[in-house]
Amino acid sequence: NLKQDLKQAADIRTAESGEKTLFVGTLGVSPWTEPFRSMGKLCDEQGNLRKEAYLLKVCDGRLWIVGTDRRGTIYGVYELCERIGVSPWYYWADVPVKKQEEICFPEGFEYSDYPSVEYRGIFINDEEELDHWAKAHMDEPTIGLHTYEKLFELILRLKGNYIWPAMHVNSFNMHVENGALADKMGIVVGTSHCDMLMRSNNREWIPWITKKGYTDAEYDYSIE
Repeated sequence: NLKQDLKQAADIRTAESGEKTLFVGTLGVSPWTEPFRSMGKLCDEQGNLRKEAYLLKVCDGRLWIVGTDRRGTIYGVYELCERIGVSPWYYWADVPVKKQEEICFPEGFEYSDYPSVEYRGIFINDEEELDHWAKAHMDEPTIGLHTYEKLFELILRLKGNYIWPAMHVNSFNMHVENGALADKMGIVVGTSHCDMLMRSNNREWIPWITKKGYTDAEYDYSIE
């Protein structure tokens, strides 16, 4: 996405060889990131790394993007993308990319941030409508990988990390590919309303008891 955004905003192509001016890495993963550990808001007052923190810094004519973990690194990348003119809503709301002749960050530029709320995300409420949209526009029979990939990207661009997925028009966890995509992209998956234990009471309960041959099982999660 970074390469795509750079090309859309100013027709910039990242260098495949020769001198590189943009570096992206994660503390503890990319050795070159260690000198940045104590900069910006990457650590708290006790020197502990903050969750999902990121730093953008221009030094020696190079732009460095450093995250304290993989989501922090992703947020740093998308912070850059938004600053060069690509809205997080470029896809879902058709916000046009702001074209620029050049992209310039001055020597000494530094910006860092971290989330103040641990879980931030989206609950898909009108999933029936999204299901109709997915069938019409995403070339899939229901809300699936193509739709979730775009939703996960939006969440990350908005510095989020969490989703309550569709559970009634289809069951998110019956298709392992959905969970695998969420894990790959760094999205935490939860459930809402009456969907306990990450299972859909609407679509999974009856098929499950039928398969088991149970005739006296009742769906009752009440506490008296």
